[in-house]
This record gives sequence, C-alpha cells and structure tokens, in this order.
Amino acid sequence: MIRRGMSPALHSGRAADLLVIGGGIHGCSAALHAALRGMSVIVLEKDSVGRHASEVNAGGVRRLGRHYAEVPISQYSMQIWYGIADFLDDDCGFQIAPQIKVAEAEAEFATLSARAADLRAMGFDHEVMLDRAELRRLLPAVSDHAVGGLAALRDGFAQPYQTTFAFQRKAQSLGVCVHEGCLATAIRREGDWIVTTPKGDFHAPRLLNAAGAWGGKLAEMLDEPAPVEAIAPTMLVTNRLPHFCGAVVGATGRPLSFKQMPLGTCRKSYSPNCA
Repeated sequence: MIRRGMSPALHSGRAADLLVIGGGIHGCSAALHAALRGMSVIVLEKDSVGRHASEVNAGGVRRLGRHYAEVPISQYSMQIWYGIADFLDDDCGFQIAPQIKVAEAEAEFATLSARAADLRAMGFDHEVMLDRAELRRLLPAVSDHAVGGLAALRDGFAQPYQTTFAFQRKAQSLGVCVHEGCLATAIRREGDWIVTTPKGDFHAPRLLNAAGAWGGKLAEMLDEPAPVEAIAPTMLVTNRLPHFCGAVVGATGRPLSFKQMPLGTCRKSYSPNCA
C-alpha cells in the first residue's frame, strides 16, 4: 500500500535525490560521493557498469602534463588515490610510479622547462626537470639521444576495470541503486527531472550527466548543446617481458606512451590527438 503523500515513483524505487546517467567511473564516483553526503542516488547505465572507456584504458593516475586549469583538482585527486585502499576497501591495483615526459631534443627540453617554471610560479612543485643523468637513472633503457625530461615522481597507475567496480560496490553498499541496460531515451522537467527509459520513468530534483562520449546527446535533449567528440586512442598489450621500466613514460614530441605492468606486460597507447 502507498502511504498518503508518497509518490508512486518513490514507492516503486524510481525516485531519489539524484539521478546519475552513466555508469562509468565518473558516474559511480559521483554516486558514491553523493551517498556519503546523505543523498539517495539512482544510477542509470545504458549497457553495463564500466562497459566502455572506464573498463579498458591505460589506467594512468597522473598530474603530469595536465592543463593548468586542471592542476589544483588533480592535486586533490592524488590525495584520494594515496588512500584509495582505505576509501574503497580495494586497492584498485594502484601503485605509485614516476610519470615521465621524455625530451628527445633541446627544443623539447626547453618547452618542458618553461612548463615547470610556470607551475612553480603558480605554487606547484610536483613536476620536476630531469637532466640526462637523472633520466637514465629512472629509465635505464631510454634511447641515447634523449636529452632529459619532466617528471611527477609520485604519480602512478591503477587497474581500470578493478577501480570502476570498486567504486560501484562501495556506492551500492551505501544504498546507491544501479540500473543496467537502462538507456535514457528522453528527459524532461516537471518540477523534478524525469528520465524515461525502457524500464520506466525515474524522478529526482537533481540530475547529473555522466554519460561520457554520449554526454553531448543528453545535453541536446535539454536544449543545452555541448558538442562532445569521441577520440579513441589505440592501445596494445605486449607479451610478458623481463623488467626494464618502473615508470609511466610519454614522449614530448610524439603521441605515444607506455608502462610496464607488474606481470611484465607493457601497455602502449597511441593517439594522434594526444600531446
């Protein structure tokens, strides 16, 4: 029986304080943090949690090379990562490893030096310059022509699949309801936000668009165009190799990065749109 004053949506578990559209790491993390602040949350995922970019990616946890506007929040984020095992009851495969941008020419070294100086002027000292000797100490296998680099020595990497599901489990332990196979086909505002899906309508006074590559389409439903372009880098994983690298390595002048995983495999990423 529905109590007087209780909406059918709330009674059926279709209403909450917050609706999150998208069950990737951003959606699951937002749902968790909202729940930690006492909000009831429903996550609507069109496929399955972590099905797309949040499940298969390079797994970098970095401050190195961030846009200047992102640096403060990346600093805050790293503090969360340092305590991730206690926060999520799962270490997410996170390990601290230097993130290094290699300079293969003096002009590239000068560009990196200018960035390090800019960050110091902004009050940040997490990115440090490496001369030839220091670069080779950290990367013994680096090519002889490399002249130096820029590094964030306490950045690292994690396991994407493990991390996304750790956020989901922790969120659900706090009462977050996750609906998979639940595509948002229409969104309207009638006091509350109402999201129409194949499983019926869901209601909340707050709505979060965490749909990633599909976020632009959701924004269009709200007459708030936010063009989103999906750019998919190429990633490959090698066979196991003898240990030769303990850092996450990128090139200043090439859209290429790689890391060696604890089991010996190397993950390499390439994107013509990455710097």
